[in-house]
Amino acid sequence: MSDINSEGNGFIKEVKPHPKQELLLSLPDEIFEVLYGGAAYGGKSFILTLLPIIRGWYKYHGFRAIMFRRKFPDMERENIRLSKEYFPQTGGVYNENKHSWFWPAYNSYYDFGHIQHTKNIYDYDSAQYNYAFYDELTHFEAKSYFYIVGSRVRPSSAGCNVALVRNGSNPGGIGQTFVYNRFVKDNETGGKIFRDKGTGLYRTFIKALIQDNPSGLEYDPEYANKLKLLAISNPAEYRAKAFGDWHAFKGSVFTTFRPIKFPSEPDNALHVIEPFDIPEWWPRLLSIDWGKRAMCHAMWAAISPDKRIYIYREKSWLGKDIPFWASEIRDINDETNESITYCVICGSAWQERGTETIADQFQRYSGLVPNSSENTPGSRIAGLQTIHDFLRFESKIPIKSKEAFYDLDKAAWIFRNYGTDALLKYRQQFYDEPSESNIPILQIFNTCTILTDTIPLCIYNDDKGNPEDIQEFDGDDPIDNLRYLCKTARKFIDGELGVDMANAIARQNAITELEKSNDMTRFYRQMERIDQGNQGVIPSLIGATHQSQIGVRRSRFARRRM
Repeated sequence: MSDINSEGNGFIKEVKPHPKQELLLSLPDEIFEVLYGGAAYGGKSFILTLLPIIRGWYKYHGFRAIMFRRKFPDMERENIRLSKEYFPQTGGVYNENKHSWFWPAYNSYYDFGHIQHTKNIYDYDSAQYNYAFYDELTHFEAKSYFYIVGSRVRPSSAGCNVALVRNGSNPGGIGQTFVYNRFVKDNETGGKIFRDKGTGLYRTFIKALIQDNPSGLEYDPEYANKLKLLAISNPAEYRAKAFGDWHAFKGSVFTTFRPIKFPSEPDNALHVIEPFDIPEWWPRLLSIDWGKRAMCHAMWAAISPDKRIYIYREKSWLGKDIPFWASEIRDINDETNESITYCVICGSAWQERGTETIADQFQRYSGLVPNSSENTPGSRIAGLQTIHDFLRFESKIPIKSKEAFYDLDKAAWIFRNYGTDALLKYRQQFYDEPSESNIPILQIFNTCTILTDTIPLCIYNDDKGNPEDIQEFDGDDPIDNLRYLCKTARKFIDGELGVDMANAIARQNAITELEKSNDMTRFYRQMERIDQGNQGVIPSLIGATHQSQIGVRRSRFARRRM
């Protein structure tokens, strides 16, 4: 490794790397992949753009480098302008049409490329590079990174055996999960060097904060304070940019999703949990987003008596025909002795595709009767909102009951003319809304890694289409499936699909009491009463005359003629 202070060309003397940048420059070339960054203004774009120049690699005959951004205008505004300030001092000549620097004395190149869509990776199939640099790596999908890194980065000649990848990024973006898992997950403070079990190649993460860029703070000493303005409208983005918080995602749709418990947050701020044995009598849902060229994703969920949704199993297939995955779903249900209460599948399964629809084939091979999900733009947004509701872990302010008279004659009249549901709605206005004890509603077993890895990838569709919806990306199928599941679960919780949750709660209470008392006689009597139905409930609703019987806050009961 050349000494970065010994080039003696005047250019190098103008570059004064700060300590974290020095650490990056001093890494041995045997470390194939590096992620540098975290917080905003850590000096990542500067040092990574200039790295081949500082290291003197451009003097290697036939050296080839490339820098990638998701969109070319982003690169033009920052990286290319930076290169034009420094590269000419080394004898480099810039070609505006090709977006490439050329050093005639060494026949070496430094290209600027962009991969806006995954298919653009094949535009580089005939190229090879000694140095590849992804600026804002989290803006890229995993395939856009691994394809180039795995096939295009290699020594270009016998005289230039450099072959490595350096990346810079803040948290947030469509590649959030793959970047976090590859570089940060077991190395959040940075500094550890990992050897990939599959390839034997080394990689590491260097965490850089605002405070690690003293030269930048000299130019703008108030930058850290300016960032605090982000917290007003987007606290998650503030945490990502100010502290390099990889659990706060720029543009993220699901900012309240918590795969792990974070310090200073409520105890219930957690969505991914350890598996447990689910009682067999809890209603079971099966939701499927079918596909062949795209992922086919299925998830199983159960609804608890306290109206929580537990996603306890998932399964995915790629390139498999319907008989294969539908039969496998049937086998899974048979092996686990599970009875599916309700099955929902993407509405496109009912489109005519010859003699038999996807839904027909699914029913034939799975033994389950599927129900169609709505898949209109309006239903997509509604499903997204339901996911948000189910992820919420902060309690809302309960609605207090109003001062009012409970009119017994009116209650009887409502029951005679409109039935039980109308009577219950009339009665509910005299209750204080109870405090929430079942939030977050959505809980996911930690074995469902496809879903938990996909949720953080979702960003809003700001560039086109509906800005309230999620931007589509390869592998987003589990999120569409989660919409179907949550909308269906909401209908169950609201009693729209015929599941008697009150009955389920009564059964759970009886079982809980049995575990405490071991009184089997009492338990059998309770279960017998539950099975016989709730006879006598309506008269008690109509004729309640004591405040404690209906739990009314400061309400007064009186009989008034209609």
